[in-house]
Amino acid sequence: MTRYGLLGPLTVDGSSVSPGQQRTVLAALLVQANQPVTTSSLVDELWPEGAPDSANVIVQMCVSGLRKLLAPGVPARDARQVLRTSGGSYTLGVAEDELDQAIFLRHADEGVRLAEAGRAEAAAEALRAALSGWRGPALADVTGGRIVSAHAAWLDERRAATLERRIQAELELGRHTEVVTELRGRVEAEPTQEVFAAQLVTALAAAGRRGEAAEVFETARRALAEELGVRPGGRLLDAVRRIDAPERAAATVPVAQLPPHIADFTGRQEVLDRIAVTLGSGEGSGAPRVLALCGPGGIGKSALAVRAAHDLRESFPDAQVAADLRGGSGRPADVLGHFLRALGVSGAELPSGLTERQNLWRGRTAGARVLVLLDDARDEQQVRALLPGGDGCAVLVTTRRRLLGLEGASTITVPELTERDALDLLGALAGTGRVAAEPEQARRLLRLCGGLPLAVRIVGAKLAAREHEPIGELADRVADRHGTLGELRAGDLDVRATVEVSYAECTAAQQRALRLMGALPLPTFTRWTMATLLDQDRRGAAETVEELVEAQLVQVVGRDPIGGLRYRLHDLISAFAAEKGLSDPVAADEAADRVVRGYLALALRAHDALRAGRFPPSAPPEPARSDTARAVRDDPGPWRTEETPNLVAATRWAYDRGWWGRVAELAGAFAGLAERRPADTGARDVAVLGLLAARRAGDARAEAVSLCSLGDLRWESGLAGSAHRYYSLAVAVFDALGDDCGLARVLTAQADVDIEGGRVDQARAGLQRALLLAKVVGDEQCQADALDQLGSLLFDLGDYPAAEECFVSCRAIAESLGLWRSVAHADKRLADVLRWTGECERAGALLASSLRIAREHADRHWEGHVLRSLGQLQRVTGELDAAEESLGTALELFTGLRHRHARCYVLHSLGELYATRGDTARAELGFAACREMFGELNDWRGQGYTLLSLGTLWAARGDHDAATGLLHGALGIFERLGYRRLQEVTVAALHDIASAGNAS
Repeated sequence: MTRYGLLGPLTVDGSSVSPGQQRTVLAALLVQANQPVTTSSLVDELWPEGAPDSANVIVQMCVSGLRKLLAPGVPARDARQVLRTSGGSYTLGVAEDELDQAIFLRHADEGVRLAEAGRAEAAAEALRAALSGWRGPALADVTGGRIVSAHAAWLDERRAATLERRIQAELELGRHTEVVTELRGRVEAEPTQEVFAAQLVTALAAAGRRGEAAEVFETARRALAEELGVRPGGRLLDAVRRIDAPERAAATVPVAQLPPHIADFTGRQEVLDRIAVTLGSGEGSGAPRVLALCGPGGIGKSALAVRAAHDLRESFPDAQVAADLRGGSGRPADVLGHFLRALGVSGAELPSGLTERQNLWRGRTAGARVLVLLDDARDEQQVRALLPGGDGCAVLVTTRRRLLGLEGASTITVPELTERDALDLLGALAGTGRVAAEPEQARRLLRLCGGLPLAVRIVGAKLAAREHEPIGELADRVADRHGTLGELRAGDLDVRATVEVSYAECTAAQQRALRLMGALPLPTFTRWTMATLLDQDRRGAAETVEELVEAQLVQVVGRDPIGGLRYRLHDLISAFAAEKGLSDPVAADEAADRVVRGYLALALRAHDALRAGRFPPSAPPEPARSDTARAVRDDPGPWRTEETPNLVAATRWAYDRGWWGRVAELAGAFAGLAERRPADTGARDVAVLGLLAARRAGDARAEAVSLCSLGDLRWESGLAGSAHRYYSLAVAVFDALGDDCGLARVLTAQADVDIEGGRVDQARAGLQRALLLAKVVGDEQCQADALDQLGSLLFDLGDYPAAEECFVSCRAIAESLGLWRSVAHADKRLADVLRWTGECERAGALLASSLRIAREHADRHWEGHVLRSLGQLQRVTGELDAAEESLGTALELFTGLRHRHARCYVLHSLGELYATRGDTARAELGFAACREMFGELNDWRGQGYTLLSLGTLWAARGDHDAATGLLHGALGIFERLGYRRLQEVTVAALHDIASAGNAS
């Protein structure tokens, strides 16, 4: 008997199968065991993106090889042959006990039955037996098409569900400690898996580890919010609520969270003494003592702070807490949650808001002596939010810049290592005898390190790893400025250059350029950026930046789509440049302002060329005077894609400087430029900054525009409720201002959300009002947008002539204004109506036009929508292969854009295509996934579509009772939404089922 393994890498009798194509064919046959599998289906699995001419021959060769593997010496037509051919199809005969999948499912089903019967011990045993056969992810070494991939995903989901059941049984049996390690690994790998997080919280709490349980809950809560935009579900909340309140006595146990001592810490005694004096005195002043250690990256601030904190521990016996403020974990709310849990606050007691956490933190520390270590602070606001409440507390901060606005704080700029201290550190790393043997070469090497402890650690580690190498040889290589950056790198330690030495070698012009480059931190920059920054011609700027490249202070990262070279500053060099720029802050601000204004001008030009955005700029763009401006004018799409990160950075910088008007302008321009990537944070951050800046500046209209932008972003992310709130706020502001133009545009946007949420009458009224307002104020663009939305609504309501009239009028207005996006939208939506009414040839022409426009303007988001409509049309006209290609490309586009909502609609269209092909298994799998996702997105229209499709599918296979239930569910949704067109389709499907029943 042959043993087949799907539960991990594919195996036959315990051995792997090769080559890869043969492995894929066997996997496709096994997942459809005992069923005929067509050659074309196997071709699709081997080449999902398109097969070669020799595809059928290769499939035959793979089958021949498998016959030799599975039934050696048995002819193809012999009755003993397990892999048989019939009518262009292949069937692999597999007995139940030959397939590990069957054994797994049998044990898993038995475990579920025993668990439901209340027999936890027997259930756990059966479920363990089910899971014991797994060797890794299902079909882990198989690269297949949709059938194999979908089956593997289904098996992995069954495995996860079985594991959940087994752990639940273990918890019911009181085996809490035993499952903690297993659950922790699972939750760390997938923090958004609420079920396993809830089980881990329960297990830890039952084992008496309440603090850890609360940490798990907080991590899961944060992951759900950041990755999925949702709150914890009932099961996870119930688990955390069951955590017993900790004993008050536990809060009195001293908390010691400081990082461990650094064994080879060297020197700095003078600075340590200053820290001790500053933080060791001052009690009774009414405020905590705050000391900031500032300096460039690599100067040793963190190591110094850890050493000082350990020296001061006895002065702060109640607690010593620490946090790294760099990155996402440095958000004040998260850090305060970490501190409060350390002081004994349980997850159930921990408030969710920043203000509430600050109040609790200050209350808990008001009468205590607590030392707070905050590493790598970003700004004053971040530190200010974390200050404790009592004058018995002290805060030691490390930062890359001086926190000049931090009230009551003392500042120490951390100096470079002295030669003596650097020699001691090098000796500790490489050996004192070795340093003593070459004292002059050691001093030369340390001079090249520029007094940076990080650089000394790198050369010390290299010497320790190369005991045979003289110090002088390493010093020679570091001294070669063309090799310095490469030599000052060891593991994850990377200075990239002895910045101080390299800076000293620069000319005055280069030093000025580097200082100004540090004033405005951009992810990348071009020669246009440099010319604007330096306020000189492009040729001179290009010469300067290339000189800095030669000095290894600037890196070339490639050539951008508009033909220009792009550069970047390494983080440490950027920090160094920013510190040097502080010597002349006026010049730095003026240079950065030139760049910000330049980016704003280019963004407005791109905005005008793309004719994108709900609120176009009121002023026309400036004349195109530079090569970059002309490139943006002629082809703005590539510039937009490349410069989006810089526009985000420029907006953040302007906000930090308090330039509220400039921020509002940038945010307004950016709203129409950002590609639609719902999961990206850049566009959201700019919109939020624009909103805050508008409020600080008292600019109500800019506030309303930012609110609308935030509504657009939330809507694109599938968060309809949040989008509707933002739109409603924008409506209120525009209404109060009497700004009918702005009001009409927001009402048009809000209608889309109303339609999706089933508020059809409200949407229709809003669109009619928007149209009226737009006509009164002469806003033709808004009229086009409102007609486009109204046409879509009328189409769903079944009024096809009125819908077509709306789209035709929309297109005429848009074409007269040169609004390519609106033209493309009208063409696509009118094509959808024509497809429905049977005018497929005309629909195809319109879709071709819309697709051409989207691709000409590099609008991948709209290209995906058009391709979905094209795939639906091709399915109707019988071009099934072309339909699959169109829908597959649309799916790739929306996946790349991380647009979950649009991706779900494409998956639904693919399900309809599979149903048309007669591939009911794949169709049903796709519809089931869509049903779940539409439910999560609270998309009633999508849920109705899916119920209708599933009902029709089940009716076709004869399951009339189940199909009737699904169709009635769809009908209820369509009646609620008022979609007469889809009501008619659903009623017709129900009538067909009734007729079939009467006939039988």
